[in-house]
Amino acid sequence: MTLAHIRGPVSLESINELELRRVLKKRPSAADLLRHLVKHLMNPSKSWEEKRVMWLFLYRWGKEGTLIYAMIEALGSKGRVPFDVLIEISSVARARPKKSALEGLLKGVRKQEATDELLAARGWDKWDQRFNLIRKEILDRKVGETRKAKENLLEKFNFLRNQRLVEQAGRVLRRMIELYPHDRELKKIKAEFDEQWARDVLSSHMASLTSDKFDRTVTAISQHDDEMMTCFIQEGKKLAENNPEIGTDLAIACMFMSEYKRGLEILQFAPETPANEWMRVEFLFYARRFVEAMEQLNHLEIQYVDDPETAFAVSYLRARCFRELGQQDAALEILKSIARVRPHYRSAQALIQEWTEGAGWE
Repeated sequence: MTLAHIRGPVSLESINELELRRVLKKRPSAADLLRHLVKHLMNPSKSWEEKRVMWLFLYRWGKEGTLIYAMIEALGSKGRVPFDVLIEISSVARARPKKSALEGLLKGVRKQEATDELLAARGWDKWDQRFNLIRKEILDRKVGETRKAKENLLEKFNFLRNQRLVEQAGRVLRRMIELYPHDRELKKIKAEFDEQWARDVLSSHMASLTSDKFDRTVTAISQHDDEMMTCFIQEGKKLAENNPEIGTDLAIACMFMSEYKRGLEILQFAPETPANEWMRVEFLFYARRFVEAMEQLNHLEIQYVDDPETAFAVSYLRARCFRELGQQDAALEILKSIARVRPHYRSAQALIQEWTEGAGWE
């Protein structure tokens, strides 16, 4: 006997084959399998989810006689029976339920919170209009739950995208498209997201080329100075490993000497304080590693989400990174949003004047 031999209306949910695999792998006879299933159904220690699988198996197998016997036994011991299977069996037999049976089933469905079982079972609809009303309630509830789930996913996607967490936002968007493949709004959002992702990739590539070009135009230090700086960094690392506080001072020294990449090496030994985290952003910016700088800004924005000053500082530095990545419009829009909320933010106002060459932006 295999599940391929099971017959029954496709309207009822599919059987969980995993629950029956252990029994079926033993290749029992039909009689032994029936005895095992009935014993399972009568076992009070089994959960309803486990029992329901067996009820559906019997129904799909076409064992109406065993089903009716098991239902009588279960009801006699005040046990639960599958309402949808009961309705379908009686409907196939063309048995008209008594009014007391209708009232009892509707009461049991409400009491056991099993209204979902009436979604596919339509055999008693002609005897009582309340089944249609219950089904409408179920559908309305499920539509509302689906809409709410979609709104929550969309809100999560927008949050991640605004935080520049592109990879995580992309995963949420792919999940939404899997759940709602025919949603036109999501298709439009995906097209915009893919276009923005492509722009970011190009901007990062252009920034890398610009950085390489910039490095080639920087006046190279002499071999003697380079050797001295290398020695300074090596000794600084040794000192910072034993005394992390020195790491901060040495990193500041590197900042004054415009040794940003070497300063980052030293800074990793310094304590993880807010000041050092912000210093890391500055090192990344001046080292022209703008994408990494924005990743660090995302981290700071989340870590200090309750501090309004952090929001302004992050936005200001993010705008500068965007401009260096070739996204002037996005950079200028961020600065404008800062200036609207805080008109006296001089750094933002100064950059706006510089980037627009003194033109008005209001």
